[in-house]
Amino acid sequence: MDSTIFNRRTLLGSGALVGLGALLAACGQQANNEAAATASAAPSETVSASAATSESASASATPSPVITRGYSGGSKAPDGEYREADEYGMAQNVPLPKAKPQQYPETFAGLREMMTDWVRARNYGIQTGDMQYVWPYMLDTYEKDIKFLKDIEGLYQRGGWVIAGTSDFQAESTLNYDDKAKEYWVLTRRLWTYAIYVNPDGSRAEHSNTKHDNNEVFMMRYRYKDGYWYLSGYVSNKQLREQGVIK
Repeated sequence: MDSTIFNRRTLLGSGALVGLGALLAACGQQANNEAAATASAAPSETVSASAATSESASASATPSPVITRGYSGGSKAPDGEYREADEYGMAQNVPLPKAKPQQYPETFAGLREMMTDWVRARNYGIQTGDMQYVWPYMLDTYEKDIKFLKDIEGLYQRGGWVIAGTSDFQAESTLNYDDKAKEYWVLTRRLWTYAIYVNPDGSRAEHSNTKHDNNEVFMMRYRYKDGYWYLSGYVSNKQLREQGVIK
């Protein structure tokens, strides 16, 4: 296992995990045992908030759209020019993520590389509705985020789109191994600003991230098989507090 300690402020989306080493030393075994039973439980409140938003978007969509999705910025962007989504339409020329997952070593550094790829694929899907690049990184047990991304995919298919809504992920612990569940885990903070879900009937669901404390921290769990890292589940912030892993 890679024992390197990384800078706490570095984002996974930029290519680095970080460590707090001593944080989990005292309570690691308890968290391991309990987390194994909750690997496919609800995600942190941050992911739940986004999932609720997408569900709201799905519920309020109508079969006969009354608005037409146009071009962000009010016009078609030149080839290669990235434009964020806005009230006029979805993002344009979003950079493509890697075509498929890569093999990385079973180390903290290897997990870091996979997470960088996954974050890019996930954010690409949120901006375009094209989820083909993100699915291979996640096992079926990564249930809540899969549902959230399917809701986003459906929103685009109905003629809606998402403004902002992308995330970065920052580790809050070292890489740990749950021998009973045969999974790795890392305490992780999700970083995001706001998301606006534009429905094809013109209605919107808007969410802003006003939390700046441990409510954004949850446990991400991983499996390693045949040279590939996979996201396998997470433990919610509430469960982590009950276990005494975080205060």
